[in-house]
Amino acid sequence: MKILLADDHVLFRSGMRYILADLDSDVTIQEVGSGDDLLRAARECSYDLVLMDMLMPGMNQCDVITTLKDVQPELPVIIVSMLDSPSIIRSTVAAGASGFIPKTSTSEIMTEAIRLVLAGGVYLPPSVLGSHEEGRHDEDVTISVPLDAHLTRQQRAVLAELSLGKSNKEIAQSLAISEATVKVHLAAIMRTLKVRNRTQVVLAAKQHNLLA
Repeated sequence: MKILLADDHVLFRSGMRYILADLDSDVTIQEVGSGDDLLRAARECSYDLVLMDMLMPGMNQCDVITTLKDVQPELPVIIVSMLDSPSIIRSTVAAGASGFIPKTSTSEIMTEAIRLVLAGGVYLPPSVLGSHEEGRHDEDVTISVPLDAHLTRQQRAVLAELSLGKSNKEIAQSLAISEATVKVHLAAIMRTLKVRNRTQVVLAAKQHNLLA
């Protein structure tokens, strides 16, 4: 497993190395301290995961995320930051991030969140998943759901499983359908909700009470 760790604080990177070492017996960690170095590393080598801070020299976090996804479209990106307001988290999700972990999280939460994203799930802090009313009035909301959004019963079942952080394989097993069928439903859900990735699907569903 190859992980790209981007943070301009050496002490924080050292702490994260201990957490990441528990993920796999053969994990390789590449460290960088700026947005430019992050993008350079992503262009030179393939990675299984990127963990990045939002406030590093030489970067606009959302632009970097977008560029990363252009370079390696399937690369999961997790933001680890002290800035954890709902509007900021939504902006990173809209840019293509697969998860957001506040730096105030415990090492156990960080580990489980990273495992969840590596398994194909999504992780967003509870403060965002529970901020339905706040998100409704937030001027910085980047995800919108059409008022006439309609999902079939099967699509809602897939959406409910996805909101639990399950991978396509786990959703297929839970609903007794094939992984190919899960992918078809997910594509339809994304089209209906006008979002681009799994993380945006979960956030949009939470914000607009589509799981009720």
